Amino acid sequence: MSKPSINFLSQDELDAIHNASLEVLERTGIKVMSEQALDILKEAGAKVDYGRNHATIPATLVEEALRRAPKTITCAARNPKHDFVLNKQKPHFSTSGTSTFIIDGETGERRFSTSEDIARCAVVADYLDHVDVVLRMVTATEVPEPMQGIVGIYTCLSNMGKHFQGGALSGKEAQYAIEIAATIVGGMEELKRRPIISAIECPFSPLTYDKGIMEASIEYAKAGVPVVIYTMPMVGATGPATLPGAMVMNNAEFLGGLVIQEFASPGAPVVYAIDVSTMDFKTGIMCSSPEGQLMDIGLAQLAYRYGLPTLKDASHGSSRTLDAQAGYSKAISLITCMLTAPDLIIGLVGLGDGACPEAMVFGNDIMDYALRFIQGFEVNDDALAVDLINKVGPGGNFLGEKHTLEHFRERWIPRFTVDSFEAWQKKGSKSIAQVAKEKTEEILATHKPEPIPENVDREISRILKRAEAELV
Repeated sequence: MSKPSINFLSQDELDAIHNASLEVLERTGIKVMSEQALDILKEAGAKVDYGRNHATIPATLVEEALRRAPKTITCAARNPKHDFVLNKQKPHFSTSGTSTFIIDGETGERRFSTSEDIARCAVVADYLDHVDVVLRMVTATEVPEPMQGIVGIYTCLSNMGKHFQGGALSGKEAQYAIEIAATIVGGMEELKRRPIISAIECPFSPLTYDKGIMEASIEYAKAGVPVVIYTMPMVGATGPATLPGAMVMNNAEFLGGLVIQEFASPGAPVVYAIDVSTMDFKTGIMCSSPEGQLMDIGLAQLAYRYGLPTLKDASHGSSRTLDAQAGYSKAISLITCMLTAPDLIIGLVGLGDGACPEAMVFGNDIMDYALRFIQGFEVNDDALAVDLINKVGPGGNFLGEKHTLEHFRERWIPRFTVDSFEAWQKKGSKSIAQVAKEKTEEILATHKPEPIPENVDREISRILKRAEAELV
């Protein structure tokens, strides 16, 4: 089977980026605001200056961290039928999220999101067949800020049976998230065996690791919860203006985080996030660009050199409504993304800076198209169909042939049915946005995810009360 793929950097160029990253870590070093993380680095053999919150990391520690990091990662789910493994055999899709805004399905207006919106988005994501991971898409802005992440994980897990991806802003918040997940699966050891949650933790470019985020990452590492190290340098702002320079920044920040994770807990599951951003230098606004795609393709090659599971963002686009711009920008971004063969693809949910369940329904159809695209096709005697072509001959027709009957189901069919113009008019001349809205309403009215057992739910309620008493 021949499958399409894309790469362009030579082995020498990949070596150059890798070696430059090692030089940055050993010579320039990183700023680490967590004394706990600095202790881990010092014990591992890094040179640490506690007064400056600074560490320089020898290349030997990076190479050891790369050896320790697992090359496959299990992502379990509350419903075991949704378990999967990140092993470079097939892509998996995640929603994008953590926005504080949602595009209201009734009014079309952008507003602050609530826990009810989290639940609605989770139900829709649970229904969609191509969504494997549910990242908390919006924020429960009606609860105190220290509780927003914890309420988010509980609300998502209560309304879907798939793998949850979140994050925490402090070690204590991570501990509560881990405790909730462990309560659901039956204990800490079972959570290590079947992690139903994972976390995204982001360094601050350039080369800075926040105290709360770093200590949360360490808690996740010790619990066996997979962590996505998501560095996002912006070309010309928080990273160099040259594309290779920005890639070095991204890679150095990832490798620095990887060292901390692997020396905090050897064998900690870590995912390499690929997402260097670009901006419009006239406005300062982050934007989709061909340069961003080029850097991401190169970083995907680098991550494959390391053998690590990868995550790639495919939500590029700045449309503020579900229109043609939203469709083509997401589709182009996704196809390019799929050609780099990441393990996990995040995105296709938001519009601008607001989440939108209708966009998720629409995006599921784009995912279906892209999955067929990367399958490629097989070239053999039956597929070449020379005898059939000779039989039908010039001016003939293939519709009535047995060969067509055997193969026509191989063709991709859109989820949103393609009608004739007359049939489309008869159904109300609906736009894709209207069709997606109606499908979303249907899902919310009919899809009922399996609830968390009552005894487990009661225990989680007690955990939430403890968390509120301590954190708020």
